[in-house]
Amino acid sequence: MILLASKDADAELVLSVEGVIRELVNEGGYVVETRTTLSSDEIDASVQFVVGFPPDQDMEILAESVEAVQFLSIGIPGLSPRDNLSLIGPMGFRPDQVGFMAGYISALITQDWRVGVIGRSDTTTGLADINGFVNGARYYCGTCRPVFPPYVQYPIQVSLSEFEIENAWQAAVDTLIEAAVDTVYVSPEIEEPQLLSALVESGMIVLGGRKPSDELLINWVVTIQEDPAEAVRELWEDLLGGQGGASIPVPITMHDINPELYSYGRQRLVEEILGELLEGFIDTGVDLLTGQNQ
Repeated sequence: MILLASKDADAELVLSVEGVIRELVNEGGYVVETRTTLSSDEIDASVQFVVGFPPDQDMEILAESVEAVQFLSIGIPGLSPRDNLSLIGPMGFRPDQVGFMAGYISALITQDWRVGVIGRSDTTTGLADINGFVNGARYYCGTCRPVFPPYVQYPIQVSLSEFEIENAWQAAVDTLIEAAVDTVYVSPEIEEPQLLSALVESGMIVLGGRKPSDELLINWVVTIQEDPAEAVRELWEDLLGGQGGASIPVPITMHDINPELYSYGRQRLVEEILGELLEGFIDTGVDLLTGQNQ
């Protein structure tokens, strides 16, 4: 098996999927090789699988050229499935959907809709995450107008650039405190331990896209992540049998759930909404190219 990941590929993504793939292929005696480039001439009879990561390196052309090999695309947008080309995330990764679910959960568990989000303002994925959150919260609470003061229009949005994450995180926390936010979603693109600690110390409960440290667990609601590795497991037996052509969204999984803050009944409701979102019955309302609302 060849893992095709260019130098521009997301190293964290590649490692997470590679770990599952190595576990699966070791059971069948396969050898895994990672390459940064690949041409059809380099695919000999010993190769049975090629797994590609974004950015695209002509996966469709390779699949057309070598029909005896099964190809699997992980989060590469714009491809079409074929008998030997399966797609996980045919529209690419969906930070808007992750944000949407975080917003929905936040509004669901919070009294008077007092929810907020801290995300990146200088990346398309960051904007998609923020706008997805706002739309997800409003999908549940409508106008999100509080009954008791302060009479603030929720959700509260705090957008930080890469520079501001390190230098203005306290101001971001203060903005949420002043707006009496009870529940806040922190985008996975925000990696500032002091910010997370300050949110918990202020009494807010937190959702995030990265596994929390032990000190945050008492106020941590849930970790929400896209999990392509789960989809690899789902498709593996079919690929092993030479059956390709699947096209499925990147699964969104939830971990580190605190049932005292996020009850089992609410979890079941959220699973229903998540299923409808991934199947396309619910639209996040976010333009994937710009990260802005449509």
